[in-house]
Amino acid sequence: MNALGLSVPGCFVEQDAVGEALKLIQHAHRRKISIYFPNDFWCFNNSKQDLREIFPSGGILTGWTPIDLGPVSLKELSSLLSICKKILLIGSIKFDSVKEDTVGASELALMLQKISMTDCDVTVVGNAACNAVAGTSCSITQYRMFKNASVVWEFLKGRILPGVAALDIAYPHDLDWNIAFPDPSKPLIVDIGSGNGLFLLKMARRWQNYNFLGLEINKKLVRRCLNNVLQSNIKNGYFISTNATSTFRSIVSSYPGYLILVTIQCPNPDFNREEHRWRMVQRMLIEAIVDLLITNGKVFLQSDIEAVARRMKEQFIMYGKGRLVVDGDKNMGWREENPFGIRSDWEQHVIDRGAPMYRIMLRKVR
Repeated sequence: MNALGLSVPGCFVEQDAVGEALKLIQHAHRRKISIYFPNDFWCFNNSKQDLREIFPSGGILTGWTPIDLGPVSLKELSSLLSICKKILLIGSIKFDSVKEDTVGASELALMLQKISMTDCDVTVVGNAACNAVAGTSCSITQYRMFKNASVVWEFLKGRILPGVAALDIAYPHDLDWNIAFPDPSKPLIVDIGSGNGLFLLKMARRWQNYNFLGLEINKKLVRRCLNNVLQSNIKNGYFISTNATSTFRSIVSSYPGYLILVTIQCPNPDFNREEHRWRMVQRMLIEAIVDLLITNGKVFLQSDIEAVARRMKEQFIMYGKGRLVVDGDKNMGWREENPFGIRSDWEQHVIDRGAPMYRIMLRKVR
């Protein structure tokens, strides 16, 4: 605002940054990207801090300091955010010059809460912003929250971060699918946590017109599975040793054909460590699956532990944001039979001892 010649109190201006701000504005203008400024502010009187007035953004009088967005700015902000598909909120959402609560923070938190229920992805960055949103929202699980703003700034600047670099080293993004499959244009079915691979190998033998990919973190199991592929002369089956939670998107997004089905069967919950209990099915993985599935593609989830199956279902519905529905709604969504007619080793073991399996099929509608 200062770079454009608008009146801004000197305590809010970094004089050394005005030139850079003007370059940013000019760059946005050339690319036809809009930059919006607040139209009004709540301000307090420097001499009498209990005195409040609303001023237009270009007409703040000397001796008055902004403390919060005004009603016109909040209304326009609500209108702008309502049509967004992604929102990145960085930093504090109210000024620190006074400690009294103001309405802007709570109004913005309510806006974000409402918008996050739609198809909009909301990311909140910075300790102050995260605390403000968490203090006024009952649905903070809908957001991505990063309290360390400096890390996000470095990422946005294009710097190589050690954690991201480690993921890139752990699995290369450029996979030669012609080595994995003779015909990589066939529809793809992915089994996450494929274990000993027997389920996927049986599926590959039965369904020759599809390609099957197993993602398993245990390297020894993957080597064994690849040996079985060679010995059985299976052409449409392949296995990769990787942490699917962090690499599913980078791996599957390069596949030439369509992703039509993802299966997650009997993830092993660690009941002794609550923070690890649901570590396989996390938001990052769910969003990648939903984004890459073809319309009417499906997700098959099953476990012999009802709490695990229910949690997986709830997580996929929540983070699917309206793009997933239960395929068939009998018996509260649980399927009595395996829809593929092929059981994994653990599933067969559970059934042999007379215990139930909790299965559900989800379908992507858009």
